[in-house]
Amino acid sequence: MNLRTLLLKKFLPFVLLFLTLSILSLNSNLQKVYYPVFSNFTTSVLNTSLTDTYFKSKPKSAQTDFDYNTVSVLFQSKKVLTSITNEAKRNNVQASYDYQGFNLKIDETFIAPLIFFTCLLIFTPGSWKHKGIAFLFGTLLILGFAYLIVYFKGLYMVSKSGVRDLQYAANDINFFKILHFFFSAVTIVSVVLLTWILVSFRKSDLNKLFTETPET
Repeated sequence: MNLRTLLLKKFLPFVLLFLTLSILSLNSNLQKVYYPVFSNFTTSVLNTSLTDTYFKSKPKSAQTDFDYNTVSVLFQSKKVLTSITNEAKRNNVQASYDYQGFNLKIDETFIAPLIFFTCLLIFTPGSWKHKGIAFLFGTLLILGFAYLIVYFKGLYMVSKSGVRDLQYAANDINFFKILHFFFSAVTIVSVVLLTWILVSFRKSDLNKLFTETPET
């Protein structure tokens, strides 16, 4: 397959499809569909992984927040929350809780990598049955990587805030910071490409992709 044919039949359609799906993912009505799923996923990951800290997503307010691409995560030490609750009960008053927080972009964490992977898969040689199976396995791998992004983001933001009962040394916080920034756009693209290769390609598919088309 020569370069011109590769550009016209593979690269340009791939770019157009990727842009189309990316633009569609910006639709707020569509975002509202998957927002609760990813919001629950985020808080579940953090509450399961960092057991001495309580996490919850900030409720969406019709007056102030229309961004359904962003999960606002609130957190506080469970020890602190328990202390506030007990003190309020002793004084027979309603407890007032103070939370810190951070934001997670759903498109950066999961949607954009999934769209990129889907577009790569569509233009990969092979049967649609094989592509369907590859899509399921690839989605699981990308979701697993999203788990790591959420975990290390939460670990860094919470350790930096100082609300956890366990106090970290400066070197530990710097290490968490490095891990947090390691999961950058470059890393995400690399993981998607590796996932694509692992679940999509057979030796025969690679031969079809790179073998030159005979001239007629």
